[in-house]
Amino acid sequence: MIEKGFREFFLLLMCTLLGLQGVNGQNYKDELFRITPPYLQTVQLLRTDLELSIPIIKLGSSDQLILRFDDLRGGVKNYSYTFELCTYDWKPSGLMVMEYIDGFERNYIDNYAFSFGTTQRYTHYHVNFPNSDIDFKVSGNYLLRVWEEGNDTAAVIMIPFYIWEDIAGVQESVTRSNLSQFRDAYQRVNFTWDVTDANTTNPYDEIKVVAMQNYRYDNARYDLKPRIISGNKLIYDQTDLLFEAGKEYRRFDTRSLRVQTDRIINIDRNQDGYMVYINVDENRSYKRYFFENDINGRYLIAAELTNDVNLQADYAMVRFSLESPYWMNNGNYYVLGTFNNYTTSTANQMTYDFDLQMYTCDIYLKQGFYNYLYGFVENGTDLIDFEQAEGNYFEAVNDYSLFCYLRDNMRFSDRLIGYKTFSSFQR
Repeated sequence: MIEKGFREFFLLLMCTLLGLQGVNGQNYKDELFRITPPYLQTVQLLRTDLELSIPIIKLGSSDQLILRFDDLRGGVKNYSYTFELCTYDWKPSGLMVMEYIDGFERNYIDNYAFSFGTTQRYTHYHVNFPNSDIDFKVSGNYLLRVWEEGNDTAAVIMIPFYIWEDIAGVQESVTRSNLSQFRDAYQRVNFTWDVTDANTTNPYDEIKVVAMQNYRYDNARYDLKPRIISGNKLIYDQTDLLFEAGKEYRRFDTRSLRVQTDRIINIDRNQDGYMVYINVDENRSYKRYFFENDINGRYLIAAELTNDVNLQADYAMVRFSLESPYWMNNGNYYVLGTFNNYTTSTANQMTYDFDLQMYTCDIYLKQGFYNYLYGFVENGTDLIDFEQAEGNYFEAVNDYSLFCYLRDNMRFSDRLIGYKTFSSFQR
């Protein structure tokens, strides 16, 4: 009885302390993804039934997400995971954990297995949720954190995901801008939310809408307001609701490390492992648009002649090369995609080779099929510019995601009451 009482007191204390995070004004929006140690690789948070989907599941359903990652140190380490509910724009909600979690506040990742038949040894960890230890009481934006035993001050992994309710419906379209200066390089997103079942008396203030392109958080549009409210219909058809159209993503395929596959020009193997060279890429900013099938920036772990890609897919150092007749002294190029969550760091920053007149970058990646782009970031800013190396054309096919939130004044949280992902190709 004493142990049980102490445990309940401890959990209450932990939940209270975590709930206080919301009062410090912190905003996670600029750093939603965090993978701190370099020995943790191929961190994925996926739907168990839709590997290429955004990590989102319906509240109270049988849907599950699965977290996967590799520890390149091998052996067995103790990892645990926690959740935090956030506002629609990724600030701490301020709620205590027990108000949005049904189960234990912290749980351990017990599922692991060792790689075999690979040059790079690693231990693969995974956990599905919701599970018998944890479920969710409230819809909204969540952060998943992973902690390594012995370090409770900073999570080694942080990833966003969503829990939603199917309450609000949406009709959407993607069109050209009617402003001449944006007509050829941008896509305009128009949509109408039906909030009949949301029971809101003040939709202009209580409804928050977010729009996202290709699962990129760096250019997501927050707190969009309707131009017209007609009964329970919220109409968003503003002329400035624009996204740069970009082009189709570049790609490479390392499912085989024995033969050269799509866009692979050479594969070397030595005592350190594999070195894969992709075709040298041209600057596409002034090239005409042409359609190519892609997966809009995402990637799939895959390897030929394997039964379990999670344990048998190998790692390789991949060389990216971008032609450039001159060095850009006002910023840096980066290799970007969902494989690194469009984050910029020294790991994906390119260096200029004056002799070859090109930018290069080596990135250690697990076998699979990858999409990527080259983004430029000027010194002193954090804005990613894809126009420099890729260009923008309205005809490009992009995925868009819309999120509709209702401010719950009883729970003091932003419920995610509507969600839809659609393609610009359906215009």
